[in-house]
Amino acid sequence: MATAIAHPNIALAKYWGKRDSKLNLPSTGSISLTLAPFHTRTTVRTEAEQDEVWINGDFVEGPVAERIFAHLDRIDPWRTRCTVVSQADFPMSAGLASSASGFSALTVAACSALGQDRNPV
Repeated sequence: MATAIAHPNIALAKYWGKRDSKLNLPSTGSISLTLAPFHTRTTVRTEAEQDEVWINGDFVEGPVAERIFAHLDRIDPWRTRCTVVSQADFPMSAGLASSASGFSALTVAACSALGQDRNPV
């Protein structure tokens, strides 16, 4: 089991368009600020009975859960089943980068919980 925290950001100058929609790569850069007082805390527990996701206290199924488990599969294709519990202390869909914050925390927690050494040093 591992837990990680990541902060949302807000764009000051947002990119326009994508050079690669499949990889979600922007055609131009952007400028944003990290909003350090706010955070997303995500815990990944391995060896669960089934894959499951909880976001802000709600059980999540469908495309959102599938996207999260596809991300875990990229980190470790041979992973055991996992429970992901994520809690944000700021509103989602309010113009803040909540998915960026959530996936950042998910990635760090999952790498640690799944024994993946992703340290660039």
